[in-house]
Amino acid sequence: PNNGYLQDSQPHLYYSNPDLWWAASYHLPRLGQGGFREAFAGLWAATTGNAALEKTVMGKPYQPTYEFAERLLRKYRKNLYSSVGLNDPLRRVYMIGDNPESDIRGANGYRSPYGSEWRSCLVETGVYAGGEHSEGAKPDVVSMDVGEAVKWALKDAGWQR
Repeated sequence: PNNGYLQDSQPHLYYSNPDLWWAASYHLPRLGQGGFREAFAGLWAATTGNAALEKTVMGKPYQPTYEFAERLLRKYRKNLYSSVGLNDPLRRVYMIGDNPESDIRGANGYRSPYGSEWRSCLVETGVYAGGEHSEGAKPDVVSMDVGEAVKWALKDAGWQR
């Protein structure tokens, strides 16, 4: 099996996110871990005759990542305010991100075990370069930057100055 490779079993691979693209200060998005994962899978298939490649992919848009984030938000709120009723669910959580396939898909697909409503806001900085959204990755709103997204979230939540 595996054309002779790793006869004593394959080490398990872990990827911290599935993003094909990521963006930073450089003017063009670049391949992320998803790009490396796909390239490595192709190399593995070519050298082993399509042997199964065991791997675990974590991060956005997967449910456990959002559960972890919500637990941290709840803990932070409880520590910050130390008030009665703070074990209640967060009414609404806003996910602001620049990647429709991870940030927005994750927020849209997340099912809070506490009953919190999650809203998604896609910013036009970073990975997103305009255009259509795939099924499940359509944001509640598109904003030009994080500042505009926060203003939208505050208005949506009913906050006033």
